[in-house]
Amino acid sequence: MRFFPRPTGRRLLVLSVVSRTLVLAMLVLFAMWTEYANLKLGYNHPRLVELAHGPAMRMFYEASDQWLSLFGEPEEVVRLNAGMTWSVRVMGVPFTDPVAALSLLVKDHQWPLGFALGLIVPLGLALVFGRLFCSYICPASLLFFAITRVRRMLSGYLYFPRIPSPRGMAWGVLVGGLAMAVLYGHGVWALILPYFATGQTLFHAVAFGTLSAAAVSLVVFGLVDLFLGDSYTCRTLCPTGRILGALGGRALISVRRDAAACKEGCNSCEIICHFEVSPRLDETRDCSLCGECLVVCPTQCLSIGRKV
Repeated sequence: MRFFPRPTGRRLLVLSVVSRTLVLAMLVLFAMWTEYANLKLGYNHPRLVELAHGPAMRMFYEASDQWLSLFGEPEEVVRLNAGMTWSVRVMGVPFTDPVAALSLLVKDHQWPLGFALGLIVPLGLALVFGRLFCSYICPASLLFFAITRVRRMLSGYLYFPRIPSPRGMAWGVLVGGLAMAVLYGHGVWALILPYFATGQTLFHAVAFGTLSAAAVSLVVFGLVDLFLGDSYTCRTLCPTGRILGALGGRALISVRRDAAACKEGCNSCEIICHFEVSPRLDETRDCSLCGECLVVCPTQCLSIGRKV
């Protein structure tokens, strides 16, 4: 049974770009709504907002009021839709970063109920779809996706090595990050997790008009990907990806191969894969269902479907 017909690789790639762009837009929107909530709490009237912050802020306040009122009481809508990549609520449904949960448990020895419930969806998605987060949700991976294209384009003129990526390195980053969180606080993850750095950078830029230190991390991650290998940060350094990859090793939905149609000696799918998955060997661990292997497969023997 296939979830998609065979020629869906390009559609999946387009979907992954669109979905991550929407996540970025959501993070920007949530940052703007934080400012709106502060204005609502402090002034609660367009005229007072204008007197304190000028006509532009009044326009923003009134536009937010009108938009949010379409979905209910503005203050309630903002409360139900808030947060950043560490922990976020969308229409009241909580989503918690697994690394955030581990950090809170190690440092504070507790999980608030809502925080714990927020793990259900991310972990459930990993068990069903593997590392889906990395190709369809993670806002930082959109940057790495673009850098991969630049790297491939420049590879015709410049030499770019592909450095081996031991799986254990991300576990080391996780352990080291947890130790630093215990010593210095949870904020250290903004410098370690690419998607956390993305959310922090966007929040500071939109809400405060400044750049955070996390922006430096994003530059470093980008340079790592450019010079060390396609999606090197996601594949080798990101502990969240490693956790989700481990959970998704037996994902229900994965890349499937029609062995009869598979061309002997062909390794196009293995070469193109950012996460060093080899569909030709029927590997699925770390697969993010990005669809690139479906695009390059010369015999179209790969598809996305229920694992048999």
